[in-house]
Amino acid sequence: MVPNPRCLAPSVLVGVLALAGCSGGGTQTGDATPATAPATVATTTAPATAPATTTTTAPATASTAPAPTPDAVMPALHSRTYEQARTDFSRQDLSPARLTAAAQHKDVTLPRDHDDWYICDSSPRPGAPLPATTTVTVRLAQDFSDCTTSFNGYLYEENDPSSAS
Repeated sequence: MVPNPRCLAPSVLVGVLALAGCSGGGTQTGDATPATAPATVATTTAPATAPATTTTTAPATASTAPAPTPDAVMPALHSRTYEQARTDFSRQDLSPARLTAAAQHKDVTLPRDHDDWYICDSSPRPGAPLPATTTVTVRLAQDFSDCTTSFNGYLYEENDPSSAS
């Protein structure tokens, strides 16, 4: 007994599609390498007297050139301590040595041990690209409430030369 070609074509098509789905083509890889293009399936159905033909094409291959490494993104450090910022950098595989600390105010001297001082501002801004050669400058204040206090860049009004006493 010869199988009916009308029943055979859909069965072959389902089998080919199932195999194409198992090949993993077109899936995300989770890393920076591009995913391969999905396999394409072309099906031609002949008249009822001739058997159906099925054709598949191979998935496209990725180029052999390595993909460029994307720049890191500047994390949001505002209101964190300097020590927390160093920890955040380490967690994101960024060197803590890239951090440069400075006092938020002109009349404040930053001590050697400023790990518990708060970050008021950072450059570059959060969310900006962070190329490997960029140094990150953070402006620190001993108390977080001092981040919003400024008399023309001075913490204490009496130190501001432009204030009339």
